Amino acid sequence: MTEYPLLPVPKPGSDKRPKGGSGGSKVQTPSRAEQRDRLGPIFQRLRDVFDRNGDPLSLREEPLGIAPERALVFEVAGSIGDFSAAVARIGGLDFLADEQMIFEPDDKFGVIETRKGREPGIRDDKPIAGRLYMAMPDTQALRNLLSLWRLYEVGEAAPRGFAPWFEVFKHLHTLRAWGPADRIPSETIQYLEEELAVKGANAVVRVEVEMWYVGTAARRSAAKASFEDAVAAAEGVVVDQAEIGEIGYMARLVDLPAVEVQRLIAREEVSLAICDDVMMVRPQSTVEFPVGADPLDEELHAPPDPEVRLPPVAALFDAMPVQNHTLLAGRLVLDDPDDFEAMSVVAERKHGTEMASLILHGDRNLEEEPLSRPIYLRPVLYAPGGGRSEQPLRDRLLLDLIYQAVLRMKVGDAEGEATAPGVFIVNLSLGDRNRPFAGPMSPWGRLLDYLADRFGILFLVSAGNVTEPLAVRDFAGLTDFENASAEDREAAILRALAEQQAVRTLLSPAESLNAVTVGAWHEDGAPPMNGAAVFSPFAEATGPNISSAIGLGHRKVVKPDIFMPGGRELVRVSANGAGGVSLRLVPPGRLYGLRCAVPDGGGDVTREGFSSGTSAATALATRAAHRIFDALSDPDNGNLLEGVDPDFYGVIVKAMLVHRAQWGSLGGLLDQTWLPQGPGSHVVRRDGIARLLGYGRPAVHEAMECAANRATMIGFGEIPAGEQAALYRIPLPQSLERVREPRALTVSLAWFSPVNIRHQAYRRAKLEVAPDSPDTRFGVARVAGQPSDKAAPRGSLLHVRYAGERAVAFVDGNTLGLRVFCREQGGALDQSIRYGLAVTIEAGAAISVYEEVRQGLGIRPRP
Repeated sequence: MTEYPLLPVPKPGSDKRPKGGSGGSKVQTPSRAEQRDRLGPIFQRLRDVFDRNGDPLSLREEPLGIAPERALVFEVAGSIGDFSAAVARIGGLDFLADEQMIFEPDDKFGVIETRKGREPGIRDDKPIAGRLYMAMPDTQALRNLLSLWRLYEVGEAAPRGFAPWFEVFKHLHTLRAWGPADRIPSETIQYLEEELAVKGANAVVRVEVEMWYVGTAARRSAAKASFEDAVAAAEGVVVDQAEIGEIGYMARLVDLPAVEVQRLIAREEVSLAICDDVMMVRPQSTVEFPVGADPLDEELHAPPDPEVRLPPVAALFDAMPVQNHTLLAGRLVLDDPDDFEAMSVVAERKHGTEMASLILHGDRNLEEEPLSRPIYLRPVLYAPGGGRSEQPLRDRLLLDLIYQAVLRMKVGDAEGEATAPGVFIVNLSLGDRNRPFAGPMSPWGRLLDYLADRFGILFLVSAGNVTEPLAVRDFAGLTDFENASAEDREAAILRALAEQQAVRTLLSPAESLNAVTVGAWHEDGAPPMNGAAVFSPFAEATGPNISSAIGLGHRKVVKPDIFMPGGRELVRVSANGAGGVSLRLVPPGRLYGLRCAVPDGGGDVTREGFSSGTSAATALATRAAHRIFDALSDPDNGNLLEGVDPDFYGVIVKAMLVHRAQWGSLGGLLDQTWLPQGPGSHVVRRDGIARLLGYGRPAVHEAMECAANRATMIGFGEIPAGEQAALYRIPLPQSLERVREPRALTVSLAWFSPVNIRHQAYRRAKLEVAPDSPDTRFGVARVAGQPSDKAAPRGSLLHVRYAGERAVAFVDGNTLGLRVFCREQGGALDQSIRYGLAVTIEAGAAISVYEEVRQGLGIRPRP
């Protein structure tokens, strides 16, 4: 599609949320007098520190005592628009981080009842959406904070420029110190207990320590020295360290003796537990893959070798593969600076081999053509052998290894120039099993968001696999389950997934804002086969595999974004001791799965087997992205990317990858049955469905080629924040004017947003696309079976479908206007944002949409 010039148009309504809101609900807050009574004792303890000139460290045994050099925690009911800006008004108070959280309502804080027919007051059935803000103060900063509190509690006005602090005090639920319970969360306690149980009383346990990233180099140097003293006091050893200022990341990999680990489990106030510079102690980041299947005995029919060796545009960061496997030989650009090959047992090189095969060849049962280009493969895991899972290096921080690998690929390192500068698609079929997504953006997520914006990289990330059995409560036992219809089983399984969504969440970095997160769809090309005592969870229409991790993402962003085939995952049913039944996964094998290259213990480099899960689905998504790029840049199809700056490739392909995604019939069924139902409930209901379905399963082949009754157009550009908009005029097929005929409009907008890690919004750039009254201009309305109009604009990928059959008169020269806007969200935006836009118009088979749209664009047919 021709790129249109930027034109000044009216800016849409304000994006600012009401102060003190709770997900759009009005929150009741205490009066100043009530806040003075509630919080006065806490501020008085702070005052006592200075009044008696005592040692602040002596307050550690006091639960409400706060030492000046420690992190303060402000638990705020509702939302403060820009807390980091408020913090900046007090010198010496460094904003560190914020997290979403939930408060139970009480008599002071709560959501005000606004429903018709209800008594006025606070709703006791609706928790308050709040935030937890942290800041690292010095002594003078606390003096300034206390001075502001004194003005607030006596009813005086805020000094000029400090009004945001009075908003903080108004919504302040409590104020406390960041202490041992925060630094050593419950999941870390569980990990430490498990490690000691396995390794014994004399064990050395490895942990990952995240430190506060404070604002100045001098304070960071002091923090590092303080931390080293704490580790020495614990008789520990620092194994690895990393610092990435752009994402506020400073971490250490530390070995601790068993005695210190026991103290951490007890949350005693020992060196690491009370070290002011420690934010959190976590298990070391690692990955885990589903059990692989046995190789097939069938003869491999390999495709011919590629005739032309073009440079790679896609990369795979994964485990060391069998690089000379018949399906991989000559198709990989292997970059192995850490010598993972020497550390990896060939017979155990499973995951990297499978993923490389799926990207290059797809599901081999479908007999697709291999990719025309090799893929750049950077090993970040190795296969130790002995039946152990492929794993990261024990002595490296995995996040830093990924970071250095991207820098080496795109800009080079000490060893030389960039190793694959043309790569703009990166496959990460990895998820940290020790860090399920729980609300705050993980360092992994922040890293991918930063790299995507800096280099224009489209990261494809697996949602994660949840292999624990799924408990289904709707049946008394096996007999009830076996006697139920396939439709009743499916409904019960979907309800069980919804009930257990809190424990089946994404694995970081799947929550990444700028990445495309991929879930596994119940689909493959294997021939239908039946097995004893196994069954499909779905009656007819397929959906996500039950092992595919469930969204949403950070700030309720639609995640997973899309689903790709992950094998027709079958399950076995067994009685559940707690009542009901449990569903256990059947490993992929001859019954289901995606056929691909696998290693062989005997050295056979022609063996194939089956893979499944979100890793495999992500590999197919990477393949799909590559094929979309190939189709757009194909000279035989006019090379639509000719002359396009490669910096735009990522956002264009991102838009096209999701463009033909739909919920399908399963989404329509869920929209009719999912709770809550009734007026005004569609946003909550469809948020729930989006946890399971994202934007749906894309028909990728439709994105790569038009049909007689379907025309797809692409656009791209850069847009600054403000009142300008990019205007596109979409030609409408005259055959659809003034006639009742089914028609549809699909619009997909993709970008890579810069992020502000110190702002609660996180995302700096919010893009929107606004069609000119599609209902009256084209006779279509927003389709119900998709994420809500509130959910779709939350991320960096906006995908909307409209459909209808109304007879309308076309206006504006038989065109429909689309306007792309950009707004600042997470603080000031000082750069223009690259975006990709995809638009499709389609109608019934008898309408020549493609030809009429082509004429409307003024494009001559190719000779």
